[in-house]
Amino acid sequence: MSTGMDCDFYEKKDGWYYDIQVEYDPEEDYDKHGPFTTFRAALRHLDRHHGNPGGYGVTALPGCKHDLARPMSHPYNGYTHVCDRCGAPITMEASDA
Repeated sequence: MSTGMDCDFYEKKDGWYYDIQVEYDPEEDYDKHGPFTTFRAALRHLDRHHGNPGGYGVTALPGCKHDLARPMSHPYNGYTHVCDRCGAPITMEASDA
């Protein structure tokens, strides 16, 4: 179940950050976290320290070529990759592996 809080990940020159809406705050203040070395590290921190926001936005620095992607096995759709730079999913059919 999600909390419905706003959450945004963004990359700066010194690493990845995320802002998450403070729960039950009528003025919608945000907690800021970072820097993290990769998008995946920031996402892992969110998963370990906050409730599921139910979605998030991602803004990476220009120039991402998905060169830092690491494969992660997915049981139903071949392989799913998540780019460490921009956080975008990169999918590949099992026959392409």
